[in-house]
Amino acid sequence: MTEPAAAASRPSASSTLTAAMRRLAALWATPGVGRAGICSPLVGVVAGLGAVVFLLSLQFMYQHVLLGLMHFALPPTLEGEKHAVAYPWPWWMVVLIPTLGGLFSGWLVFTFAPEAEGHGTDAMIRSFHKGGGWIRTRVPFIKTVASIVTIGTGGSAGQEGPIAQIGAGFGSYLARVLRLPASERRILMLAGAAGGVGAIFRAPLGGALFAGEVLYSSTAFESAALLPCLASAIVAYSTFALFVTPHPVFAMPALTFQGLTDLPLYVGLTFLCTAVGWLYTRTFYGARDHFFHKLPIPRKLKPALGGAMLGFLALAFPQVMAGGYGWVQWGAIGEPSDLLSSGESAFVPNMSAWLLLAVALAKIVATSFTISSGGSGGVFGPSMLIGGMLGGAYGQALHGLGFGEAIPPSAFVLVGMGGFFAGVSKTPLTSIVMVSEMTGSYSLLVPLMLACGLNVALSRRWTMYEEQVATPIDSPAHQGDFVVDVLSSLKVGAAGVRTVGIVPIPAALPFEQLVHKVARSSEGLFPVVDAKGRLIGVFTLRDLRLALLGSESWGPLVIADDLATRPVTTVTVHDDLHTALRRMTELNTDEIPVVEPDDPTKLVGLLSRRSLTSSYTTLIESLRAGSAHSGAPTADGHPAA
Repeated sequence: MTEPAAAASRPSASSTLTAAMRRLAALWATPGVGRAGICSPLVGVVAGLGAVVFLLSLQFMYQHVLLGLMHFALPPTLEGEKHAVAYPWPWWMVVLIPTLGGLFSGWLVFTFAPEAEGHGTDAMIRSFHKGGGWIRTRVPFIKTVASIVTIGTGGSAGQEGPIAQIGAGFGSYLARVLRLPASERRILMLAGAAGGVGAIFRAPLGGALFAGEVLYSSTAFESAALLPCLASAIVAYSTFALFVTPHPVFAMPALTFQGLTDLPLYVGLTFLCTAVGWLYTRTFYGARDHFFHKLPIPRKLKPALGGAMLGFLALAFPQVMAGGYGWVQWGAIGEPSDLLSSGESAFVPNMSAWLLLAVALAKIVATSFTISSGGSGGVFGPSMLIGGMLGGAYGQALHGLGFGEAIPPSAFVLVGMGGFFAGVSKTPLTSIVMVSEMTGSYSLLVPLMLACGLNVALSRRWTMYEEQVATPIDSPAHQGDFVVDVLSSLKVGAAGVRTVGIVPIPAALPFEQLVHKVARSSEGLFPVVDAKGRLIGVFTLRDLRLALLGSESWGPLVIADDLATRPVTTVTVHDDLHTALRRMTELNTDEIPVVEPDDPTKLVGLLSRRSLTSSYTTLIESLRAGSAHSGAPTADGHPAA
């Protein structure tokens, strides 16, 4: 072959680009992970930038409020510059500043976004299971500011709740802009949370696992979200690293696991973490349900009361204020000091076993004052401090009794952090990986696995995240996913497609007229059609209710086309009922549009979940009746009577 002929046979750059764009378009048109996977890196960029803004804002508050007004110099973590620890004074400022922080936070949250109160991770879990991945646009902003003020004025709260809502909120917003269905909106919401958590804690793999694992109180995992969460966490962490040089949060000595003889000592620590974890959850929700909720004062004033109560507690235990990672490093692990003869740094804890235990218990009360009163912040940071303090106290006590002297106390600190959080959050994989990433050490992986797995097994009856469900089958987000595949033998056309009573909505219909038209209808699903009557989208009553939340400001600008979900999830009369049920679940409604096989814009009618279930029941009964005569097993696997 001559050179010109060979050159002619090679694809041109334009044809290669065209082919690549076609592949991308084909992937985009694939429901599920395709679109979410493409969008998740963009969500990661925003989550990473949000983590940077959140961290720098928090450091500003520490510098100008805690240090500037209260003269309170928190001990640094590995990332901070070394400085002397200074305790807060004067006493009235220790009480006043958290009170004012709670007052501002309560006013902001309960005035503009009441759903942003408390720890934001629960709000994200609730949105996944019950809200179709929908988070109001204003919520992440309100949550961010309220949390910065709460933590920056000394409130006992963590960073994972607000940063998870920043990322999750943008993921939800992007999915709405692109008009993705609820199933993909939920995935993008989780991807945003994964990116934010992975960046702020310098633990990208831990953040990716956290978003999929925290949804359930068992060992279940949202596997469909794994790849988008990984992509988001990678990009978020890399974006964060452009502005903040990432280091492990904690400095640790060289730790080693010495074999089977060490395990009983870590089992004892696990039992201690389980008992204190039970106390933590009971105190946290007991303070909310039996004290703060029953107070006859406005809700927006309760965080101020919680701040004042925290301030009085901090007069005795200033270590309970703010996040507290520095206290774990300084008090329980110790700061790197002079080199030993082996060339390694010596780590000497600065707090006694009794003080570490007292601070751990006081932190439980302080966190209940701050968050259970309606203050804004997460529970991950306080949980890490409690677990670390318990581990440090346990290790020092063992050494005092002559046990485990070959294991440094910092080893128990590391395992205590992971084991304690795994028990109260039901996230064993996340805890193992995140603690290893935050400490820069995987050398104690086996004790971590033991502590996290055993604590989750012992503490199945309580959790800090009350919106968790046991398994995917208990989640409304997965309703219909576990129906027996006998539906695959039935066709949509045989199930009874409804063709009367349908209320098509013109795409150009103004929002006010749309509301009146829907109010006069008894329908739950509304097809949106263009001027030629072609189906271009659908919306549900749930979508309309969410849109009404902000209708006072932008209602006159909205038309029916703005509410329509695209691409339209439909079936044809030739599709089987198993396919229809899965697509109905994606649409998160009780009906689905049925279109012509050759024209997906021509609406034939609507298939309801009731008709689908009736067809399923009829088939099951007929199978049972037939097998009763032959003695064969029925469709559910049981022998006929």
